[in-house]
Amino acid sequence: MYAPKRIWRRWTRKTNLNKRRYAIASTVAATAITALVQGRGHRVTKVAELPMVIDIDATLEKTKKAMELLSNLGITEDIQASKSSKNIRAGKGKYRNRRFKIKRGPLFIHSGEEEKLKAFRNLPGVDFCNVNSLSILKLAPGGHLGRFCIWTKEAFESLDKIFGSATASSERKYLGRNWTLPKACITDTDVEKILTSNGV
Repeated sequence: MYAPKRIWRRWTRKTNLNKRRYAIASTVAATAITALVQGRGHRVTKVAELPMVIDIDATLEKTKKAMELLSNLGITEDIQASKSSKNIRAGKGKYRNRRFKIKRGPLFIHSGEEEKLKAFRNLPGVDFCNVNSLSILKLAPGGHLGRFCIWTKEAFESLDKIFGSATASSERKYLGRNWTLPKACITDTDVEKILTSNGV
């Protein structure tokens, strides 16, 4: 980028609310597609199914207990990949409070019960996000779709209320408006099958 940084430089662009909601809904949908999650570099071969929804009754306070739970679910491989990827940043950024780089691990999405997930805070690469304020920077870091997300049961059940569905609008209003998910252009994504069919 040419010239020093100036305060009048236009750093941000205003995006319409509808487009922002569409973008977050798309990134949430991408977290359920195994090919996209693996394409992003997450180790999910031992995971039973995506999206992963866990139901935590009691508060987990010890990291050892959290690792036992994750090993039962087959997630430890992704945690180990984040841990082994930690290295020192190249260049002058290492003097400016960003000395280390680390691979992104799983994203825990909750609906306010963050206290129950205490034990996961110390794991390398793990992030947390509230379902009522989903961030596209956490759902698609670096602009790459398909972050490996672990949902709490309450958070996953509240998705329809927040985003609505293709037929029903959302229950939560923003600026006095509800929102309905956009309808897909085609219901069958196998375009090759459609083009080679007898009807066409």
